[in-house]
Amino acid sequence: MSNFKIFSVFGLLICSILASCGEQPNYLARAEQELEQEDYLGAIVEINSLFATGDSSCKAFQIRASGYRRALKYRKSIEDLQYAVKKWPDCHEASLELARALSDSGDTAQAFRVLQKINFLKGRIGAEVWIEKSKIHYYQDAFDQAFAELNEAIRRDSSYHLSWYYRGYLQSRFFDEDRSSGTSIQRFLNFDQAIADLSRSISLDSKFPDAWFQRGIVYLNQFKPEKGLPDLDQAIKLYPKYSYYYFGRAEYYMREGKFNLAIQDLEKAAKLNPEDLMASELLQAAKDSLNSK
Repeated sequence: MSNFKIFSVFGLLICSILASCGEQPNYLARAEQELEQEDYLGAIVEINSLFATGDSSCKAFQIRASGYRRALKYRKSIEDLQYAVKKWPDCHEASLELARALSDSGDTAQAFRVLQKINFLKGRIGAEVWIEKSKIHYYQDAFDQAFAELNEAIRRDSSYHLSWYYRGYLQSRFFDEDRSSGTSIQRFLNFDQAIADLSRSISLDSKFPDAWFQRGIVYLNQFKPEKGLPDLDQAIKLYPKYSYYYFGRAEYYMREGKFNLAIQDLEKAAKLNPEDLMASELLQAAKDSLNSK
């Protein structure tokens, strides 16, 4: 056997040991990117590929669990996070994600207990802990506690856009989502302060579409369409795949009798989310109103 053949065989052996002669893919970075792009299955597959190489970390379990949670596979998400929390006790990000998974699955009592264990944290993650606590209380109609917890989130990290966003959101509501609290949430209704908080959120992260949308709704409620509509337009520009933004703008057009514009937005909303019955019903109402003119 020539030296060349010996080298080739040795090279093939090394390649087989390393699984590939090329550089190994950065599965973790790809999973994070796919999670951000809402490709939850893709993120899970990337982490599974990482685990197949024998590599694992708390962050990897956290990302896979987040994919499971957003894909509504709560049991798998909780299992991953419970393992991560046990193996890496100082991985507080896993505890935070565990609280989210428990809360989304309906076990808010256990979620709150997990959050209580890490409520000493400061900075960004500390703010996120208090935001999650406020969400639990918000959906339990405990608005005083939710408001106080958002104030604490801002104290933990005043540079975090979500702390300001959620406080602005709470102060912009006539009713809570399921209207279970009646009008009690209206004690916090303060359009001027809501706009100030939402504007602060936008100044900290101008690419966060929800803050633009919510501020636009507040402006419209103040009868300031010259400010509100550009904000709604910006939200749609930043996240054109979200049907609710089109629905919100269509509701304004309906009130103003601009049925053609409402129909355009509602058709877009229905296309993006065919299961949205409210959009379909409002679309039919817009068409009926246009035909009756």
